[in-house]
Amino acid sequence: MSTSRRCFLQASAAFLGAGFASAADSAPAEDPRQHYFDAFYHKEPPAFRFDYPFDGGVLQEGYGYPVLGSETGTDGIKRLKVHVVVGASGVSNLEVVMPDGQVVPTTMVSGLYMGTVLLKDRITPIKARGKRNGKQVETVCRVVWAKNVYKRYRCYIDDHSFFFRDILQKNYKSLFDCFYLAQLRELNRRYKTKFNLNCFNSTPERDFNLSMFPDKYKSEFEDNADWLRLAFHSENEFPNEPYREATPEKLAADFDLVAKELKRIAGKAYTPGLQIHWAMVRADSYKVLAQRGVKMLPTGGRKNPGTGDKFCDFMLPNSITAYIRENQGWMDFDSGVIFYNGAMPSTCEWVPVEQTIPLMHRKLDNPKLNTLINIAGHEQYWWPFYKNYKKDIFDRWEAALRYITERGYKPIWIEDGFFGGVE
Repeated sequence: MSTSRRCFLQASAAFLGAGFASAADSAPAEDPRQHYFDAFYHKEPPAFRFDYPFDGGVLQEGYGYPVLGSETGTDGIKRLKVHVVVGASGVSNLEVVMPDGQVVPTTMVSGLYMGTVLLKDRITPIKARGKRNGKQVETVCRVVWAKNVYKRYRCYIDDHSFFFRDILQKNYKSLFDCFYLAQLRELNRRYKTKFNLNCFNSTPERDFNLSMFPDKYKSEFEDNADWLRLAFHSENEFPNEPYREATPEKLAADFDLVAKELKRIAGKAYTPGLQIHWAMVRADSYKVLAQRGVKMLPTGGRKNPGTGDKFCDFMLPNSITAYIRENQGWMDFDSGVIFYNGAMPSTCEWVPVEQTIPLMHRKLDNPKLNTLINIAGHEQYWWPFYKNYKKDIFDRWEAALRYITERGYKPIWIEDGFFGGVE
């Protein structure tokens, strides 16, 4: 073994031993939601897991460890170079095997099996196998590679119902006689922003629902569908976390109700590229969303400062939310949905203009998180009658959009392509 390779492996072992172990190791050992997920993927819980890379984690060039760079072979195909680490306690004769059967050379360093692989496909299942107590055991790490990434941003605004009611009550000639949509159009004209509006079926007071809205604005919605689209959010703003304990059938019924009305109202300006109200659904409902065209869902995972309860994490296990908080994305292979971390420290309505740029740098300066970001907020804060109305809401949004545009970020629709507009 060369001196340079030995130094690299020793440094890697030191890195892993210094508290930067896998996200799975940072999670409580008895997280019940991990067992729930294991039931999806395995007939029985796996005997061991890869430390690096993380199973289902989305990797990209420039990402940092465990990505070591890329190489272009004699065939002209670029491959991603990735460091593999397996900590298989009590497992003998361990082998790391690629899909074509090639055994990856590994070296034991500080009790960890380490090697390097080259990936050329979007998804590569890497197998580790060996024997424990005389019995053959194995596990698989499915590595996802988002190729040709670039700096891009998604803009979505949640909780829409007020602008529908306003247009209905005022019977405007144009959608953009509504001040709210007019201000979004102005932001689009200045920064080319694409706005994804996530919609309720009814207002909080239930004095309006989408079935009451006419279809006479459909052509105008469609004429502006290149930058303005409507998606499902929830049936109503209340109760909070409406799908935390809801059955897949309940989520499907609400989704279909709202989607049907939005398609009637807005035609091709409807999109499945949504965010769920409070970002909480059961794991057995992911397929409901995937079957309706949902490809990606934003989450960073949060904790209630008063109770410590987790929320806005789609009921994902602690090990996975811990990974997503520090990395750009993770794929749920059972449904095909990718959960991604694009979140800024807060939504636009809560960030004063003078704090916008400093807070954005928490995300923009992190290579693991800065190629895909969200600029997000809520409709209510634009309306003067709302109790938490922000008089300078337009300025707050403009500060964020202007800065990311100046930094070279391009607007996208999250449902386009793979992993938000890349290959």
